[in-house]
Amino acid sequence: MKDEPEKQARYFELGETYFWLASQNEIIDHELAPRLDQLRRGVDRPLRIFDLGCGPGNMLRRLQGRGLAYGSDFSLDALTFARSKGLRLLLSSDSTALPFASGCFDCVVALDVLEHVEDDRAALREIARVTRPGGAFIFAVPAFPMLWRHHDVMYGHFRRYRRADFVARVRGAGLSVESCRFFKCAFFPPLLVLAKLERMIASLAEPRDNFYTVPSWLNRMLSREIVLEERSGITRWMPFGVSLLCVGRR
Repeated sequence: MKDEPEKQARYFELGETYFWLASQNEIIDHELAPRLDQLRRGVDRPLRIFDLGCGPGNMLRRLQGRGLAYGSDFSLDALTFARSKGLRLLLSSDSTALPFASGCFDCVVALDVLEHVEDDRAALREIARVTRPGGAFIFAVPAFPMLWRHHDVMYGHFRRYRRADFVARVRGAGLSVESCRFFKCAFFPPLLVLAKLERMIASLAEPRDNFYTVPSWLNRMLSREIVLEERSGITRWMPFGVSLLCVGRR
């Protein structure tokens, strides 16, 4: 088992270059840009943006030029690594009891975080509390319980979400959902097969994550597929996908 600094370095590298994460960060960045521009027109100060569960800092680095970008993570090792990349507005906190005043952020980002929180409804209420009225949010979470795999277990997931249930949880926290759509749709069939195979051979195979080594040309091609799938607008009507992208306002 790698020690924590090595693991955080691996996670950061995956976030920068690996098709599964790098494409997601590009999609999130593209989705956020017009929303942040709109929010910026309504205030006479730098935007205050909060990246909940910032990990080693991949998305937080992208947000640095958009305003005052704060990052929070439960892992001190992740924060130490993020600090080594020049990020400074960092703190360790419990996502169900955030140490911020109510309404202090213009935008809250939570990417692949809520599935790690046992009481995700409490975390959503805290996100709503620290987001100012009219402020924006963007969430990404894993979709479909039927896709549950070794990967989910290894990374401490409590659940994968059905779309209707996730929307209900977000709205129940007092947030207004503008869009909640699937993405990484083309990967749903192969990952469904993989999930079923893993369950069949659970007693025979050693659990492992799904970050597979792929040739650089294939990595680029898969990354482009995920991004183009989203940019084409097809994800707005697809009934399935591996992840959910949820955006809206308080």
